[in-house]
Amino acid sequence: MPKKLAVFEPSGLRIKIDASNTILDAARELGLQISSECAGRGICGKCFVTVEPAANPSEADITHLSEIDRLRGIRLACQHELQTDTRVVIPQAAQAKILMGGTASSMEWNIDQDLTGQKGIAIDLGTTTIVAYLLDMENGIQIGQAASLNPQIIYGEDVMSRIAHAQKEEEGKRTLKDIVLRKLDELIKDLASSANISFQEITRLSIVGNPAMHHLLLGLDTHSLGRSPYEPVIRDALNLKSEGMGLTTARDASAYFAPNIAGFVGGDTAAFILSQRLDMTDQIVLGIDIGTNGEIVLSVRGDLFCCSAAAGSAFEGATIKHGMRGQEGAIEHVSIPNPDEAPKIYVIGNVVPRGLCGSAIVDIVAQLKASGIVEVGGQMQGSTRVVETDEGRAYLITDPDENGADRRIVFTQKDVRQVQLAKGAILAGASILMESAGIGVSDIDMLLLAGAFGTYIDPRNALAIGLLPPIDQERVIPVGNAAGEGAKRLLLSTRERTLIEKVVKKTNYLELARYENFDKIFVRSTLLEAKMPL
Repeated sequence: MPKKLAVFEPSGLRIKIDASNTILDAARELGLQISSECAGRGICGKCFVTVEPAANPSEADITHLSEIDRLRGIRLACQHELQTDTRVVIPQAAQAKILMGGTASSMEWNIDQDLTGQKGIAIDLGTTTIVAYLLDMENGIQIGQAASLNPQIIYGEDVMSRIAHAQKEEEGKRTLKDIVLRKLDELIKDLASSANISFQEITRLSIVGNPAMHHLLLGLDTHSLGRSPYEPVIRDALNLKSEGMGLTTARDASAYFAPNIAGFVGGDTAAFILSQRLDMTDQIVLGIDIGTNGEIVLSVRGDLFCCSAAAGSAFEGATIKHGMRGQEGAIEHVSIPNPDEAPKIYVIGNVVPRGLCGSAIVDIVAQLKASGIVEVGGQMQGSTRVVETDEGRAYLITDPDENGADRRIVFTQKDVRQVQLAKGAILAGASILMESAGIGVSDIDMLLLAGAFGTYIDPRNALAIGLLPPIDQERVIPVGNAAGEGAKRLLLSTRERTLIEKVVKKTNYLELARYENFDKIFVRSTLLEAKMPL
């Protein structure tokens, strides 16, 4: 079959590919990022590009794109094969708002001796983002940081989509490994260049991430992560040579991988525990990192319990009609002073609003509930700002010329349901963990929120919809990229590595799906109320 040429703008990159391949396939071959939150199944409608010449619209195009957009040559990249030489314009992606800073315990750091003149890089390998920190190994001082979206996103927003790609595609596992290795090399180059150091000066790496990211980077078999009982191939910590991993930079450095706790609780959670020294506290502390998989840790005066809650990607905007990542153009906060008038919105970059990021999604549900537009059960009621759409009722956030918008942005009944499912998973997980440890809400001294979502949400609204256990707001403390802070400790100290390996083995992991009455607890947890389901 003759190959066809695809030219991608604004990069100018081009590739010849079999005519049976889609535009999305061609972009992936080049490592270009086109939003594909449903992994190319034509469901999310977000992989839109401008195509010249434009093929006839597919059913998915008609479903997800307006008539004006279709007339302009906009098509879904996953829906169109390269039947002819094609020019493709990818919408310019704004820089994502990536959280790099974090808060750690004030306990003194243990730094190895005899590291004079050596540098190291601590890496938090997340499902959505990658953050790297360059440290002076002699004194532990951070001298640089860099971040990027995880390029594996083009194969799916969530870990299960990537695991499926690794298993079903002939070269899937290799592709996912190579694409993240290239990104790590790029970040290391940027850090070395900005600090004016050579790769030879970088002698250590520490890498923390969830088990799926860990396995995909190492090229391990992911089948066991994709099916019950969801066991990782490797739980123990690893210490490898960078060159053996496949990195082309800092090839002589040793790379330390933090241990995995369970199938969906990995080295990033271990690093969270270490950075906050949850193994040493004399208090009762609940820690939650809300992401596609919400990791929850409970420390009862140093005794550790943990679980993973399958929250999905609603809080990252992936399953929300007008959801997007936290970047320029994203509405990050919403308030509804008057339910009959347009809400007040706050947009990242103070530009034209394009969609809703996670913090705004929580705000909207809480504000709709407070305004009486959404009931505790999640049903959307009629209002002057509630409109009928092809997908049913929807709350009107902006119309053209409102709040500086140039298009309509809505929050649908389906969006409310998606939030209920996500928040229900988190609250059910926290509730079951607390009950298993014999702890009530009144016993909790602190609730630590880790990660970007936990940092940027308004805790009042999170508490109002029952995303978090109903404790005093003053006890809710954001700790930022706590996993990154733990990765720094693991970079600097072999004693800290030995410590976390011992702590992980003593951590009690609870499989939620096996818990008695889990289904009933989860259903009660989906209610939009500040109340425990147990």
